Amino acid sequence: MRQFIFTLQALYDMQEKIEKQYKMQLAVIESEIAKHTREMDALNSSFDKVQSEYCGVLTGGVAAVRIHNYGHFFEKLRTVMLLHQGNINKLENEKEKCLEKLVQVRKEKMVLEKLREEQYAEYLNERKKQQAKLMDDFVSYKANVS
Repeated sequence: MRQFIFTLQALYDMQEKIEKQYKMQLAVIESEIAKHTREMDALNSSFDKVQSEYCGVLTGGVAAVRIHNYGHFFEKLRTVMLLHQGNINKLENEKEKCLEKLVQVRKEKMVLEKLREEQYAEYLNERKKQQAKLMDDFVSYKANVS
């Protein structure tokens, strides 16, 4: 009796490899998002710290040049924060696209799994028929010999 062979096994294996690649890509994107989020949190805490320092300096009196320097610092910090937020948004979009592709690959894999199950059921039915035929042949042979 021949062994069961799934006719689309190569395609199924390829889909598994693609799924692994998308999972790895998704992990890289998520790590980048986490990195940028940590940097953004550090910038926010730096902003809060300097802002409270600035408020403290203002209450005690300060020269206009120093206020101007604080203004430049806040502008540059906001610019850097906007850049990081832009990077985070870009990475979130990439993550979403990657997830969509991963879902599509999983759907295709599920279809292949259903086809495999159907082919296996057909294989089992064919095998039962062959075994039944062999039993009939064996019984009829014994009947003829006797």
